[in-house]
Amino acid sequence: MVNQAVHSAQNEKQLLEQIREVPITEYKTQRRRLAIAQAPRQQKRRLHRNPVSTIQSLVNQHQELLTVLEFQALKY
Repeated sequence: MVNQAVHSAQNEKQLLEQIREVPITEYKTQRRRLAIAQAPRQQKRRLHRNPVSTIQSLVNQHQELLTVLEFQALKY
């Protein structure tokens, strides 16, 4: 629905009107899908541009996930 609004608009005013008609839940769903689809490419770009901080960030994320999993395991 979001993509349809962009491709069927004839001018900027019409585009704004069509975008306003898109339900917020549909918009958020489309944004999430787009972010998920772009994540691998963005990760590669970050790794290429700044490998040290990117790897450190990945290690930190991994450690956070391990902490969450350990905490959940202790609860049960």
